[in-house]
Amino acid sequence: MEAERIRPEPTRVSSAGVQAYATDRHVRVVAYTVDGSLWTVRTDGSLPRRIQTVGPVRDPRPSPDGTLIAYVTGGALRVVGTDGAGDRPLAEPETAETTYGLADYSAVASIGRSRGYWWSPGSDALLVARVDTSVVERRYLSDPSDPGQSPRSIRYPAAGTANAITSLHLVTVAGRHTPVRLPRQAPAKDAPANSWGLAFEYVVSADWQSSGPVISLQTRDQRTMWVLRVNPVNGSVEQLSQQTDQGWVEFPPGAPLHTASGVLVLPQVRGDERTIRIGGVFAPAGLQVRAVLGSVGEKVLFAASEEPTEVHVWSYEAGYGFERLTQTPGVHTATAGGDTLVLDSRTLDGHTVTVLRDGKQVGCIAVLVEQPLVTPRPVHLTLGKRQLRSRLHLPSWYEPGVAKLPVLLSPYAGPGMQVVTKAHGWYTAVCQWYAEQGFAVLATDGRGTPGRGVRWQRAILGDRLAPVLDDQIDGLHAAAQRCDAMDLERVGIRGWSFSGYLAAGAVLLRPDVFHAAVAGAAPTDRRLYDTYWEERFLVS
Repeated sequence: MEAERIRPEPTRVSSAGVQAYATDRHVRVVAYTVDGSLWTVRTDGSLPRRIQTVGPVRDPRPSPDGTLIAYVTGGALRVVGTDGAGDRPLAEPETAETTYGLADYSAVASIGRSRGYWWSPGSDALLVARVDTSVVERRYLSDPSDPGQSPRSIRYPAAGTANAITSLHLVTVAGRHTPVRLPRQAPAKDAPANSWGLAFEYVVSADWQSSGPVISLQTRDQRTMWVLRVNPVNGSVEQLSQQTDQGWVEFPPGAPLHTASGVLVLPQVRGDERTIRIGGVFAPAGLQVRAVLGSVGEKVLFAASEEPTEVHVWSYEAGYGFERLTQTPGVHTATAGGDTLVLDSRTLDGHTVTVLRDGKQVGCIAVLVEQPLVTPRPVHLTLGKRQLRSRLHLPSWYEPGVAKLPVLLSPYAGPGMQVVTKAHGWYTAVCQWYAEQGFAVLATDGRGTPGRGVRWQRAILGDRLAPVLDDQIDGLHAAAQRCDAMDLERVGIRGWSFSGYLAAGAVLLRPDVFHAAVAGAAPTDRRLYDTYWEERFLVS
């Protein structure tokens, strides 16, 4: 579809089949797209039904009561009955550079907000994002596989350039529009010293729960975040929370959140910990909160780490306190509804999905992912003065003491992603595959990676490379002291994206340590990354 081909990379759909789906509140109606067409199916066993629309559909979402389906086409937000009747526009773009109901590039690519509209609990209105990209610089991308094609034009907010302008509107299903009265900028007196961008340019999160629409706004310099409640009648706002940070403010996925009675769940930084506050109660000391998973009634579920290589599911409910729900070392997450809890667990033994009801296992959901051809054999290590978490892979056929092996470092080592966890993933299979070719393969999560506190992540502020490279070298030398198989006279490094950048920097800056590198998709000029992702690191 041409509409998909010209979309920015982070938002483009390249797969066939079902590409997006959502359900009503009681999971009785499912809306989904296939090749841009809208389909519905009821969970009572009825056959799927195609719904006629005026154009290719993006992000279809049933109303909570299951009577309507909202969707976006041609930059317009429309609604149609689940019976296929009454298709009509709710908000239409005024120019070719505006859209309603879609997230902007930085929201999708870097913030993690893929949605651009949210239904009211009563199914009578929506909170809608309007995005104006007219001020964003154009980039022209050609297709090297088809040089006869004209370059395609996209709006791309490179670091230091203008962002898209996002505003919010309350739109009723009857067609009434009310703009949300968003604050323009944070007062200088409330911002950290030396703040350089006080305008609220980023809508970080939004939702419409029983307590009303709640949104999070962040300043251009990312050092100030406000959480606001929107009056659904007149669009006025009240401040629920204000947070500042000399580096940047960062909320875990799923936050902020309200329980059924309106208790606010807010992220907080406490010392070196990324934690949450549920009403007036903080999560236990020693936890790094990774995500707020949701709430059922007054019970709040969240994912957190005590040890960086593990992520466990926790719950909190007044009167019962905090409880860790998963015990096996690994990376766990969950979703819940009513008395049913579904645990998704990735451990060193594999991937399982378990269904519990009232705390007791009642079934499992099959995981049909194809298994890799190699069986990962990681040795988990804690290395050096910074207690670097690392994985070492040796060939399954290797016999200790026979000969030394060339060393291949295979990290990611960048912000936003860990590869050293107590779980098998594609990266552990890749490392083992390289090991089977005759390498000692080492992966290390150093400073800047998530899960080890605020100071650990802030260590790369103003310098994305030097601390990361130092940790890779320290991990390499510490591992070689514990494993005689590693030949430090033959050391290579490979990587993609951030680790491609790291690999290129390794051979250029430390040829005394690294003798070869493979750098894939390496961002050689950090200023070409988008505003939200890169500016937090470029400004110290």
